[in-house]
Amino acid sequence: MRAHLARTETFVHNQIMRLRRYRPVVAAHHRRQPVDFPLGDGLIAVEALRGPLAATERAAYRGARVALPPANSVLARYLEAEQARLLHFHYLTDARFLLGVQRRLRLPALVSGYGYDVSSFPRKLHGLGTRYLRPIFSAMDLFLAMSADMADDIAALGCPPEKIRVHYYGSDTARFRHPERSYEPVEAPNVLCCARLHPAKGVHLVLEALREVERRSALGFRLTIVGEGPARGELERLAAGYGWADRVTFTGHLPHGAEQLVEQFRRADLFAHPSLTLNGLKEGIPGTIVEAMAAGLPVVATRHAGIPAVIEDERQGLLVPEHDREALAAALERLLSDHARRRRLGEAAADRARSELDLEPRTRELERIYDGLT
Repeated sequence: MRAHLARTETFVHNQIMRLRRYRPVVAAHHRRQPVDFPLGDGLIAVEALRGPLAATERAAYRGARVALPPANSVLARYLEAEQARLLHFHYLTDARFLLGVQRRLRLPALVSGYGYDVSSFPRKLHGLGTRYLRPIFSAMDLFLAMSADMADDIAALGCPPEKIRVHYYGSDTARFRHPERSYEPVEAPNVLCCARLHPAKGVHLVLEALREVERRSALGFRLTIVGEGPARGELERLAAGYGWADRVTFTGHLPHGAEQLVEQFRRADLFAHPSLTLNGLKEGIPGTIVEAMAAGLPVVATRHAGIPAVIEDERQGLLVPEHDREALAAALERLLSDHARRRRLGEAAADRARSELDLEPRTRELERIYDGLT
């Protein structure tokens, strides 16, 4: 990977940590700050280089977002010493960034796509991003797409369809399970949003939709927003403008490994995640949606990217069109007013998360994919 590891990249950390028949070794160009995940067995290129080489490498990355030959070489030598048999690149962009490592080692290689690397990045500079990615489609052996929607997007970039396989990596559903959940009526059901606070996550639409609910009904509700990001200020201004100081809670960032995060899912009564396509940017399958399902929460989301692959409308939750505040308000109102519907959808969501989306069986499937390449 290019960098180890952003706070939001729990899904990569989970794949690394749950391998059993393969020993994972991490190779990264540089380290993200702040650090939420330990490196374990691994090497950071800019930390392994010394003196002028390290300074030049950092300058090249800051100025041109490139990895120079010394960084590729130090990572390749490390992986040779660790007797690597297979390279698993995370993000199409990172595979291209560290293509020099693969060219030096000539090992079987696969690439996981996750979202922006497949959707918005290729559009950069009038399609220059697609041209940048093109060499990996011949160099790499296999591409993993989170959903059929993403598989189509990867193929549209020029990847041979026979090199693409749909594989959802899974979420740690056991950690979020809450069989003691009560679906009995409550005076003010708690709506949970858990995401990076970026406009593409649609949290502002949840506030606006709940404002519509308030205007046309006497339903009570509370809103808990977990996460941090550039949209937080605007979200706080919206909540303050609505006079909701006692109704909306901003927790800020909660580390994925913290018990406080799990507790927020247990305290909630429904989950909202209306992802939006902005400037071509699409998500894959938001991990927090699967975690909410595992916790037995009915989900209100949009028909966006891979979300319909895990949520069927009226089965595990309610799906609405993107950017449709009225439809979102109607869906939230239906769940706020109907505890029996919350129970039906929430229990079905928990069943699907446990049986189809759990990290352990999905990691065993990933290892079988590795088997086919080694």
